[in-house]
Amino acid sequence: MREIEIKVRLQDKEGLLAALAGRGVALGEPVHQRDQVFGLPGEAGGDGNTVPWLRVRTETHGQGENETKRTLFTLKRSVTGQLDSIERETEVGDPDVMIAIVKELGFVPFSDISKTRQTGKLNDVEVCIDSVEGLGDFMELERLAGENADPAAITDDLWRIMAELGISRQDEVTDGYDILMKKLRA
Repeated sequence: MREIEIKVRLQDKEGLLAALAGRGVALGEPVHQRDQVFGLPGEAGGDGNTVPWLRVRTETHGQGENETKRTLFTLKRSVTGQLDSIERETEVGDPDVMIAIVKELGFVPFSDISKTRQTGKLNDVEVCIDSVEGLGDFMELERLAGENADPAAITDDLWRIMAELGISRQDEVTDGYDILMKKLRA
């Protein structure tokens, strides 16, 4: 499966939430996600990088007695850029064992990002509202497509939707959160 997305830094989160509600988008409860990303030694990430990246994501739903966790293991490989990736994902039972396996395969830690995410659907588009620790608030629009999909046509349609929500392309972010954090700390 191929995930094609666009991302913006939010200038007016409350205004956007109102626009989404006006379009009938019901956002789910906030989920805390910890993303531990692993790359091959010496890989810097960024555009033009087509080697696989591995992610161990631990999601925490609810709080206190109602808290539940699940862990997802994901392989991502960029196709035309960081926000256009072939993605394979499965749930795993033990994140520590998965991380040990990843390291045994020769992958090394690249980033460790924590965020709170709310998701909703706008027709066939997934809407993600992210508050990323150390980076701020963002929105992603994502569409899943076949591996031979036309990324330009999908991206153009996602930008049309973004404009209908009152978001300007001037707020576009083309890096993943892991790359943004690396740049911030450089």
